Amino acid sequence: MKASVLVLLFSASIFAHSSASPAENCLVDKCKIEDNCRCSSAINPINDAENFAPQLIAITVSESVVQTLYENYLKPLFFDRKNPDGGPIGLTFYVPHEYTDYSLVQDLYVRGYEIGDHSITKEPNQTYWREATSDDLIDEFKGQKIIISTFANIPYEDIVGVRTPQLQLEGDITFSAYEQSDLGYDNSWPTYAQERILPYTLTYASTQKCTVTIKCPEEQHSGFWVAPITNIKGVNGTECNSLATCLVQGSADEIADWLFDQVKLYRDNNRAPMTLRLDSYWFLFTENSYEGFTKFLDKIAQESDVFLVSVQDILEWIKNPVGYKDYKTPVHDDRTADCLSVNCKLKNINNEDRYMKSCVPCPEVYPWKGNPLGQG
Repeated sequence: MKASVLVLLFSASIFAHSSASPAENCLVDKCKIEDNCRCSSAINPINDAENFAPQLIAITVSESVVQTLYENYLKPLFFDRKNPDGGPIGLTFYVPHEYTDYSLVQDLYVRGYEIGDHSITKEPNQTYWREATSDDLIDEFKGQKIIISTFANIPYEDIVGVRTPQLQLEGDITFSAYEQSDLGYDNSWPTYAQERILPYTLTYASTQKCTVTIKCPEEQHSGFWVAPITNIKGVNGTECNSLATCLVQGSADEIADWLFDQVKLYRDNNRAPMTLRLDSYWFLFTENSYEGFTKFLDKIAQESDVFLVSVQDILEWIKNPVGYKDYKTPVHDDRTADCLSVNCKLKNINNEDRYMKSCVPCPEVYPWKGNPLGQG
């Protein structure tokens, strides 16, 4: 495992790199899905009144994977749930490094959930991500991909999705760093509630608007995918892009109805795939949120056209779109991996103690930016 990761450290990106040339406007006759190209658009590829597009929902988690998250929320909320066709639901985890238990990450991977990249440091200062150098971002994202692959013992090539902390995109610098970090799609770009843009590639210029806190890419990033995060409506109709920041309160039934109404806005319009950002702290500070979210999951389970899948599964659907009657939940039950599950007590760069649970023997020092393998 270590040898293969070391080879990958020096390998060329498996995805196309930015050409550093301005992106041209997209024309559908030039941008074909069979060429791994799709224009940014709110047009659903399925337009059949009898067999309309499935309503795909990706529930995403972008926080450290720890025992309390696993036992208190993930296990009771998701592990036994099924989609309308009887297949297991999907989830996407964008994993940061610090405090993460990599034996649990491997467990989630083997269960069939998607494991993505959320940087090493998850630096809370937004300015850091808006002003970072290309080298900083490559150290953050490629470094974390190496850390996940090594210490959760997950195939390097299976980690393709990325979300930048606080959704702070630095335009072309961020997307070029993603490409050089061997990543294939981004799920960080918020878009306004009325847009409902479907996933697309940056082979041509994007029509997706930028919110005030991020910078839009302007160059061509051929074959690199964007899975937009369309805002939903929170308290007093205010737009928000995570369940915690929507600030909706009420009884469990009221919270469940609010969430179902957000899904209904998609189903009654273009049926674009939907991303729901779930943070476990929402359950701690919002009364009835856990019960309300549970009721919401129960409610959508009764709908024949609504499927909970990973972001990666959404991209696979848009590359080969079918109506809801023909849609089959992707089943990732062929994953196997070994995990020794060792507890590591290590020194970080400030000579402070850090604890890390790993699936392989402990490194010499705490893995970090610039030293993802934790070499002494």
